[in-house]
Amino acid sequence: MREWSAGIRRIALVAMAGFALQCAYLSYWQVFRAPSLRADEHNTRAQERLKRIEPGKLLDRHGDVMLDARRTTRGWERVYPQGRDACHVTGYNSRSGVQSALRDAFLGIGSYEKPWHEFIEGLDRGNDVRLTIDLRAQQLATRLLRGQRGAVVALDARDGAVLTMVSAPGYDPETLLDNDWEYNLFREDPTAPELNRALQGLYPPGSVMKILTAAAALDLGRVTPDTKLTCEGSCEVDGEVITCPRRHGSITITQALELSCNVGFTKIGQMIGADDFRGYVKRFHLLDQANLPLPSAAGRMGELTGPRGKVMLAETAFGQGQTLVTPMAIARLTLAIASGGQVRQPYVVAAVLDAGGSTVNSRQALDLGRAVSAQTAAEVAGMMVGVVEEGTAQDAALRSVEVAGKTGSAENPHGEPHAWFTAFAPADSPRVVVTVIVENGGAGSEAAVPIARRVMLQLLSED
Repeated sequence: MREWSAGIRRIALVAMAGFALQCAYLSYWQVFRAPSLRADEHNTRAQERLKRIEPGKLLDRHGDVMLDARRTTRGWERVYPQGRDACHVTGYNSRSGVQSALRDAFLGIGSYEKPWHEFIEGLDRGNDVRLTIDLRAQQLATRLLRGQRGAVVALDARDGAVLTMVSAPGYDPETLLDNDWEYNLFREDPTAPELNRALQGLYPPGSVMKILTAAAALDLGRVTPDTKLTCEGSCEVDGEVITCPRRHGSITITQALELSCNVGFTKIGQMIGADDFRGYVKRFHLLDQANLPLPSAAGRMGELTGPRGKVMLAETAFGQGQTLVTPMAIARLTLAIASGGQVRQPYVVAAVLDAGGSTVNSRQALDLGRAVSAQTAAEVAGMMVGVVEEGTAQDAALRSVEVAGKTGSAENPHGEPHAWFTAFAPADSPRVVVTVIVENGGAGSEAAVPIARRVMLQLLSED
């Protein structure tokens, strides 16, 4: 009899365990996975439901509307009030720009879903998203790049907020999908207007790379700002000749940055060495993707060892070789110097707001670690001030505001050099970082500096 009782208990326990597992399984799908299932684009019932939801607006930092919506017979349709000025930020459909990554936020679904609110009041409107973008500076940068190819990136030097992110050429997202003909012309355009050059464009950094090289050498204690170098106009590295635009003679490290001396930075690169150089590239996160809710590219750097390792190190140290970076990466590098050696993660989403204007969530500044000491960053910043006051970027100077910057002309096998300029201001208490590249622009001092100066002045006047 006892054996029968024990058997019955075991069967009952098995049944109870199975029931518990079934409950857990159903709870997982109906409670925990329910928001993601309802938001899934392959769920046909969900799609019918989502068509009834008014998607939220996209706002700039001042509350100006960058992306809106209107009701049509087919449901809600996006409206692009800023057109070309914000096209690479807004995108042109639900699979491009921030509309793709922030879909759930705009519709109030997935992790943003409020089941009880929907049950009681119905779900008829999603969330607004406020960006860190300054629309007025965005419009100015778009106008300044008109007729050219390139990008402008501006960051808040205090926390890494993206203030401006413009890529040229742009496009009109409002009319792009009017017909197949327009869309096919857009996709096949040889100027690649869909490419967000600020985040996806890969370019040789040219002389703006000298910021990192100088910082690494100073931080390692291999040089000081007053260390003397000699430039005879060229030098030989492992049997290959490195040339400089001019013969600078005996100069300090500070003067080498001011005059953008390739020979001087070849010698500084040799002092650093391949392993340490690669280490500082990692510490500055130079080759990292942007990690924003937009498509971005990772940078690339050639091997600094092997048969041509010494030559590759020399070329990489002054910004050539096989190194390719995005404008955002150079802006992040400049931000690290402006931030006292601390690397910060740029961000573009300031907050998600519900239909009543209350904050659903907000973004805080994120530190990625220290690249160089505060003393090193201050020394490099001082050298960059010299570039603006005494060197190649004198046209970047602002009245009553000290600017720290660096120009660059990156050799390009397909035409004229690309023009770079990156800077921050005020130099003693940075508020704004601006990085500009103009494809085939030639000298950075001529093509990129005037654009950066205007954008910087606009942002400083609003701050």
